[in-house]
Amino acid sequence: MSTKKWSIVLGVIVILSMVLSACAAPTPQVIEKIVTQEVVKEKIVEKPVEKVVEKEKQVVVTATPVPPTPVPTKAPAKAADTVVLALQQEPDTLHPYIGSMMARTIVMGAVIIGCMSQNEKADWVNLGCDGAIPTLDNGGAKWVGEGADRHLEVTHKIKKGWRWVDGTPVTTKDVVYAWKLVMDPEMQVAARDTTEKIFDLKVVDDSTWITVFMSEKQAKEAAAGTLKGNVPFDKFKADYVETGFADQKGPVVDSVYWTVGTGWLPEHVLAKVPAKDQPKSEFARKPLGDGPYVLKEWKQGQEIVLEKSDKPFPLGDAKIKNVIFRFFAETPAVIAALQKGEIDAVTGTGGLTVANSPDLDKIATAGLYKVMYEPGYQWEHIDINTTKFPLDDVKVRQALYYATDKKTLVDRLYFGKQATTDLPVPKGISWGYSDNYNKYPFDKAKAQDLLKQAGWDCKALPCTKKVTEGGKEVTKNLEITLMTTDRADRQSLAQVIQAQWKAINVGVNIQFLYGRGLFATCAAGGPLNCRTFDAAIYTWITGDDPQFKGLYNCASVPTKENNYSGQNYPGWCNKTADALAIQNEDDPEISLSRDKRKPVLEKWFQEWTKEVPVIPLFSNTRVYVARTGFANWKPGPTSNSPDTWNVWEWDLSK
Repeated sequence: MSTKKWSIVLGVIVILSMVLSACAAPTPQVIEKIVTQEVVKEKIVEKPVEKVVEKEKQVVVTATPVPPTPVPTKAPAKAADTVVLALQQEPDTLHPYIGSMMARTIVMGAVIIGCMSQNEKADWVNLGCDGAIPTLDNGGAKWVGEGADRHLEVTHKIKKGWRWVDGTPVTTKDVVYAWKLVMDPEMQVAARDTTEKIFDLKVVDDSTWITVFMSEKQAKEAAAGTLKGNVPFDKFKADYVETGFADQKGPVVDSVYWTVGTGWLPEHVLAKVPAKDQPKSEFARKPLGDGPYVLKEWKQGQEIVLEKSDKPFPLGDAKIKNVIFRFFAETPAVIAALQKGEIDAVTGTGGLTVANSPDLDKIATAGLYKVMYEPGYQWEHIDINTTKFPLDDVKVRQALYYATDKKTLVDRLYFGKQATTDLPVPKGISWGYSDNYNKYPFDKAKAQDLLKQAGWDCKALPCTKKVTEGGKEVTKNLEITLMTTDRADRQSLAQVIQAQWKAINVGVNIQFLYGRGLFATCAAGGPLNCRTFDAAIYTWITGDDPQFKGLYNCASVPTKENNYSGQNYPGWCNKTADALAIQNEDDPEISLSRDKRKPVLEKWFQEWTKEVPVIPLFSNTRVYVARTGFANWKPGPTSNSPDTWNVWEWDLSK
């Protein structure tokens, strides 16, 4: 075929290609530009007589790729003035000194900033207080006095310009008021064991105060009920006796002494509200804070809306105008909100766990959000009421522990991505962890043997036992109620544990409560605080310094006598463990040295695991989700670094 015919055929093919492209569906494609190019070739023919030069002009059509037609770009991200955060628990109160819900702590982290906090690395940093964290090393704390009068004093100073959102300056009056409120016997607080170490708050001026810890002499007087001062020490005589102050040797201290006596509340607002009335006060619903935001609205069952304060914030102007905490009844609703792009971040109490990783992986792949899996000090566990039949028998508690297959729980419900734990401190990140404790590997036969030793006949479900009541022999069933929140994975968790315990013929009923229902104060009928529960599954979020007074010592069992203060919901009272906790936290020769504390903690773990007031399940991997344009979102790993600890630094583009 001649060169000219090839040119014609090529041209036809190109034209047909253009026609077909025009008829095709409008899918993304590469468009080619047709270019005509002249190519001149010379052919020389030799003849005998003359030389003739023929010139043949040949046109070749070629198709050359060119850059694709520009695709319309997304509009540049714009700064947003509102951040929407997901919570799966609604706070039961917004009073910072009442209750123990982490949802409350997260919301209040944006309202009341306070003197200091831990940051995302668990380092202590001053916020409303000025200068460096006061320590013995830098001179901010010092020993004063001699002999039995020797005591620790720590100096703090309020940052210049620190104010309440109504414009009233924060002063030492607010610090002293907060201390006296906690030490009011009619105030129902979560715990006051640390505050009870204070003898006085010495006011230097409007911005400076000194936290004065008790001396050995004062501690013994407190235990005797004879100590006099600016708060009614005698009302807490029982606490001081339980804490071991009667045998105090040396000055009273605390392993994180710089945090003690640093709280403040608006004295000008609360001074006229009696302590017993504060749980139901207007302040508990709409607190006045010292942060960059004010509470604008609390829509019951829906959301809490914070609005930027019109008063300048000393740490910097907040870029976000509104912060909304939206409540979700269940985890699937949180996932759906992420898929629709309706929220900007999911908090640590947003209900997400590694069980949701398949959905979260897809959400991360879509590019609108980043998903973070972080280690932390959260641990899932079962509290056991050690003073309530039939769980008041340690053999029954140990049997339940042996019957709990943690690996199956983690593999079946959490894709094997949670680390099982036996202690209230996480392995790998807590300096206080020890591997020397009583262990209860899954062993059904061992569990059954322990129940038999405890006198239970377990031939059928439920096990039975003959006991004497009122002079008569009666038959009791081994049946308990296992409570937890209504979060989806917790419901599944409770059901698997129910099946495992039923396998040894323990009757288990399950009760799911809305989060705030489980953690409500005793006045509101909360089963934990009133200690009316049998067993309950929930999460503790602790600090990075292992301290267990207030959580597992005898004085912290909530009772009518102490106005249901304290968080020792299992009611576990072990004198040996109490003495070890005192050494760990109060002994001046031990509590300020990690090397000396570690063997003490190891002995405490041995007592705790021997008597099984709690069945630890696994260390929760913290799951956070944040929009890709969310800057300075820095949730911390401990209870002292809530997700909102640096809220004024947040910035969002979307």
